[in-house]
Amino acid sequence: LHAATMVAAGVYLVARCDPLFEAAESTRTLMAYVGGFTALFAACIAVVQTDIKKILAYSTCSQLGYMICALGAGSLMGGYFHLTTHAFFKALLFLGAGSVIHAVHSNELEDMGGLATKMKVTTAVFLVGALALAGIPGFAGFFSKELILEALFESGHWVPYGFLMAAVFLTAFYMGRLVFLAFFGEPSKKSERATESGPSMLVPLVLLA
Repeated sequence: LHAATMVAAGVYLVARCDPLFEAAESTRTLMAYVGGFTALFAACIAVVQTDIKKILAYSTCSQLGYMICALGAGSLMGGYFHLTTHAFFKALLFLGAGSVIHAVHSNELEDMGGLATKMKVTTAVFLVGALALAGIPGFAGFFSKELILEALFESGHWVPYGFLMAAVFLTAFYMGRLVFLAFFGEPSKKSERATESGPSMLVPLVLLA
């Protein structure tokens, strides 16, 4: 609820007020710069986090930057589409993180590792969410991010465009780091006792994936 809806309320409000912002080009330009900086800054913070939920939380801040940047560039479709795709893959990632935390009784990446062999379904669906967030072609996040970057390129907002291109790389980096350390890294004492979650946790994950 929080990741998919509450934190996105501001973006939704800006999208609804788009006809007003259309009449204020300087405000839109400011939005593009603020959105681009937010996307990059939050991604930088996510890179150094060790708590799985904090990584995803800062990732959400970063993705909100993408949305505001798109709306600043005049792409209502890009901003709103990314709002929609983000709701699905980020809900999947947070619930997947919950499944992992339930198994190892810790939020810290150092207490995870080697979970791919013990939690095959959770690993598979989490990987789908991570690939979507990273904007890998064929996954939902790719199509919405592509729209945003295209809008910035065509509108000539080169600085925000540079911010987002850097954020794209960092997003793939910190999600790759998270997936590797939690699911494929060296097992910790806590992860050695981990077991797959029950159907009540796995069914929503599979549906979201």
